Amino acid sequence: MDYLMYVKKILNDIEKMDSIYSKDIPNISLYMDQVTTFMDDNLGSLKRKENDKILTKTMINNYSKNHILPPPIKKKYTPNHMIMLIFIYYTKHILSITDIQKLLSPLKDMIENKDSDFSLEEFYDSLLNIQKDEYSLFNQHIESTIELAIDAFKDFDSESKNMLELFNIIYLLTIQASAQKYLAEKLIDKFFNTDQSNDNKSNKGKKD
Repeated sequence: MDYLMYVKKILNDIEKMDSIYSKDIPNISLYMDQVTTFMDDNLGSLKRKENDKILTKTMINNYSKNHILPPPIKKKYTPNHMIMLIFIYYTKHILSITDIQKLLSPLKDMIENKDSDFSLEEFYDSLLNIQKDEYSLFNQHIESTIELAIDAFKDFDSESKNMLELFNIIYLLTIQASAQKYLAEKLIDKFFNTDQSNDNKSNKGKKD
């Protein structure tokens, strides 16, 4: 079954995929063209089609206008900007712009707070370390999904058997992705409500 070999190759590629640690991000501020080039060079392997863009100038400008990304400093983007853009890139395939804004708002507030000792670089690197372990678990889970999908048609004697197995695998992956997306959205709705956070902030300054 050719598709099984292909799936195993993709899973292997995912597990071996290089992550962009904070040390890999230039420790200087970059102009827009340098930002888009860096993203294409380092995340290009994730593109579905060769002519796809990781992030465009228009996208980045819109993220700033929508207060998802801190505004550039004298038209330049710092390492913190780059990390935020990486977060945006990975979440934009799943979450709406509104949900991304809610999710990243606390991080944006902390890095803009000069009195905060929060290090976005340390936080980001710790997530990448967890991500490596998660990829290994992900591969195991996908292999179990494939076994389940194939087992459903083990007694099928048909020329369409491979197509049905493959359809079942893709359908199960889609159902799982939908369930994970639903869970992520519910967590954002419950714990990352920016309107509620703003109300809480304003109420702190009020006396009973």
